[in-house]
Amino acid sequence: MRNQSIILKSYTGTIILIGSIFVILGLRDISLVSKPKILFFICISIIIESLRVRVKNNTAFSISFTIGLTTVFIFKSFVVALIAFITMLVYIDRNNGKSYHLFNSDSYKRIFNGCAYAVSLACAVMVYNLVETNFTGLEFFEFNVPGIIATIFTYTVTYTTIFIGLMCIIDNKSYSDALSENVMAIINIVALSPLGIIIAIAYTHYGWFAVVMFLGPLLIARYSFKLYIDMRSVFFETIKALSNAMEAKDEYTQGHSYRVAQYAVGIATEMGLRKEIIEKINTAAVLHDIGKIGISDLILNKTDALTEEEFINVRNHPEIGAKILLEVDFLKEVAEIIKYHHERYDGNGYPMKLKGEEIPIESSILSVADAYDAMSSDRAYRQAMNPITAQKIIAKESGKQFDPKVVNSFISYMKKYNIEKIKEEILENEQIHCVS
Repeated sequence: MRNQSIILKSYTGTIILIGSIFVILGLRDISLVSKPKILFFICISIIIESLRVRVKNNTAFSISFTIGLTTVFIFKSFVVALIAFITMLVYIDRNNGKSYHLFNSDSYKRIFNGCAYAVSLACAVMVYNLVETNFTGLEFFEFNVPGIIATIFTYTVTYTTIFIGLMCIIDNKSYSDALSENVMAIINIVALSPLGIIIAIAYTHYGWFAVVMFLGPLLIARYSFKLYIDMRSVFFETIKALSNAMEAKDEYTQGHSYRVAQYAVGIATEMGLRKEIIEKINTAAVLHDIGKIGISDLILNKTDALTEEEFINVRNHPEIGAKILLEVDFLKEVAEIIKYHHERYDGNGYPMKLKGEEIPIESSILSVADAYDAMSSDRAYRQAMNPITAQKIIAKESGKQFDPKVVNSFISYMKKYNIEKIKEEILENEQIHCVS
């Protein structure tokens, strides 16, 4: 942990140092351009960054980088680094109904973000000037085409490399894993970059008024996107609340869905599935037992053996859950995963008696994760099984109840998971020893 902290401080300190150099060079270049023009783009950039849409607690969507690219084409100097730094330093962020600014948020984080942004735009402007000098006669509305392409490439690579490097240190991930998790962010930068070129062209020919006119459509697009995110959030929170309410009916199943989600994501990651598929599996795991809302408490909490009629009733919960989620458009694929998570590889499962490869791989993963947590957790009718014993049962049922590919990945994941748990326990014991 101490080494990680040293590496993190060294990394962020290096980025801040390099960014500060570019900002100082930007201050030097102020005399080369109009100060009102600089102030105008600082204000526009701050406004757009302050209108970022928060997707998750630690993730926000912003298009202020398009204005950053515009400044590269307009100023062609290190002034862009100064504009970038000031933007990230003073923008106002909103989260959970609260506003965060320079004086009530982590100033070091703001300085790092500002310097990372400054480095990215400074590298982009150096590349643009270099390409423009060597590839003349290829202009589009007064801007060098090879320079535009090189600028977008340089900015994308520099910016993503800086933050992927940061993620690798903080989350202890490999570069390839962190890169795969941010593919969509990279695609968004490349896809939206032409907007920066269009704004630069508009400013060159029509002045500041044309740039302001772009804010209208951007604000409308931002508002629509925010409504969509809010709607998704409301749906998820409502369904999670229903899932939690279902678990609250039985003290033995509290936390079951979230543990299943942890195991399922671990297995899916071990199998090398794409990020979007893993996210669906995670959502399906959290909601996999939501259909039990339609099952009587007397049956769910019964300590004796279930009658045949009661057992048939319980078997209906995957279909009930799927029907609930099918009402939500963007959860239809999740509904299918849940519907088949009690199918067996040998064809003796329910509700459709699917067999082998007929069962969606996502459902097979959820099946293994669900079974493992059920065996290794206390139930009203029995005590928790030893985790090692539960893992051996999963392995024994490979090719029978469970998909062999999923079982192999489960075993591999559990080895890593157990090692991590041992490390955590050792660390906790060391901390306790230090305190005592």
